[in-house]
Amino acid sequence: MKNLFTAVIASIVFISGSAGAANYIYPAVCDKSYSKQGEQSDDLTKINGRPVKCDSVLLSIQKNGNIMIQILERNSKLTPLGFAGPGFDFEMNPNFATLPLERIYLPHASNPGTSQVVNGIEGFCFIDGRLNVKVLSGMNCTSKMEIGTQKLIYNISVRITGVGKLVPGS
Repeated sequence: MKNLFTAVIASIVFISGSAGAANYIYPAVCDKSYSKQGEQSDDLTKINGRPVKCDSVLLSIQKNGNIMIQILERNSKLTPLGFAGPGFDFEMNPNFATLPLERIYLPHASNPGTSQVVNGIEGFCFIDGRLNVKVLSGMNCTSKMEIGTQKLIYNISVRITGVGKLVPGS
């Protein structure tokens, strides 16, 4: 199982186009995290969400400043959920490093080398405290997107449970 997880991490680093990027993996727990999906006219506050679980988070910092955060679950048969944006904003809120989101990588069961990306989403990820890539305490990502007649939201709350480690080869 550990070899499969290592292979998944290696493919994630490759898929995210992170040659020359710094990739850090953190042990984590997703507390009270969920996704909700419905028709455009649905009030999603009245719909139960589907739980989103994780046991680690991958933070990729690209050479061009772009950032990707991937929510990983060791036993999942899906590709990881990923949030991406143009870089951290340290001025928006003095207590957080804020990542304005531009796109989301949806989890799916097909070929892991083929990403299902939605551009033009609304949302933010907030990294607790000022960014020290080895020692983070948590992050929250909230996003909303519209796909055809459907709308989809993610509310991810991550509690980091250990020190981040640089992924070899990144």
